[in-house]
Amino acid sequence: MFRKKIAIIAVFLLGKTYGQVTGDVFVLNRDRDLFYVHYTPDISDNSSFDYQRLSGKLGFAPILFNKLAFYNTIGMDYHSIKHGENKPLFLRKNEDYYNVNYSLLAKYRITRKWSVNALIMPHLIGSFNDDIKSDDFKINGILFAEKRFNTKNRNTYYILSFGVGYLTLSGETMINPVVNIMGNINNKVSFAVGLPSTYVKYDFNNKHSVKLVGDLNDFTVRMDKPILPTIPEGTNVKRSVFTTASVGIEYNYWLTKTIGVMVRGTRLVFEKYEFQDSEDEYLFGFDVPSKSYLSVGVKINPFR
Repeated sequence: MFRKKIAIIAVFLLGKTYGQVTGDVFVLNRDRDLFYVHYTPDISDNSSFDYQRLSGKLGFAPILFNKLAFYNTIGMDYHSIKHGENKPLFLRKNEDYYNVNYSLLAKYRITRKWSVNALIMPHLIGSFNDDIKSDDFKINGILFAEKRFNTKNRNTYYILSFGVGYLTLSGETMINPVVNIMGNINNKVSFAVGLPSTYVKYDFNNKHSVKLVGDLNDFTVRMDKPILPTIPEGTNVKRSVFTTASVGIEYNYWLTKTIGVMVRGTRLVFEKYEFQDSEDEYLFGFDVPSKSYLSVGVKINPFR
C-alpha cells in the first residue's frame, strides 16, 4: 500500500487532470482555454476492456470587486468502458459513467505580486445505469497563496503557488501539499511544473504550438453490487476505481485568434482499474496494458 501511494503521488505531478479535480487553476492565463471539448476514442486490441472518454469545460467571465475576483467553471466527463467476454459477473458488458463538475476560485489580491486563493470543487459522479445517491456527490478544495516574480523583460515572469488541498485521488481523499511554479519566457515558452499541474508549451507563431503534457485520468464510482449475483448476501462490491496517468505531446493549430483545434498522443505510465469492498479493500482488478491513446479536440482561448 505504501509503494502504491508513493506511485500515486508521483503520478499527481502530471498535468491535465480529468475526473475528481476540475478547473484549470495552475495554468498561465495565456494558456487557459475558456472552452474545450476533447474526445479520446477506444483503441481495440487484445486487452480485457476498451476505454473511451469525452470531456468538456466551459468557463465564465470573472466577477470582479476591487481586490477580489471570482472565477466559475463547469465541466462534464463521459467515460465508457466495454468489457470482454471474461468479465466478472457483477459487471455489465458496457459500463458508462459521468462526472458533472463545478469549480469556484476566489482570488484576493493583497499586493500586485501577492494573492491568497480558495478553490472549491464539487462534483457528481455516477453510472448512467444507476440512480443518483448522496454518496455520488463529493467536494474537493485547495487553499493556496500565489507570488509573482517579474523580470527586466516585461514578457518574462514567474509565478509560485503553494498551499494545501483536500483532494480525491485513486479512490482516496487526502490532505495533500500543493506546490506549483509557472512561467512565461519571451511569449514563446510557457510552463507549469509541480503539484498538480505540469506542462511545457512552445509557440512557433500565432498559428502553431506544441506542448509536452502529463495526463491524469481518475474517477471513483459507487457500485454496491454483490460480487456474485447468485449470492446476494455475500461480499458486496462498493466502488470502482479507475486511474491512469500518461505522458505525451499535443499539437495546437489556431483557426482564428481565439478558436483552435488540437491533436494529442499519449502513452500510459501508470494504470489501475480495480474494485473494492466497503472497507476499501481490493476485491478484483484488471491488468491494464501499457498502451497509447490519440485525442482530438476543439478549444476557445480569448487570452492568447
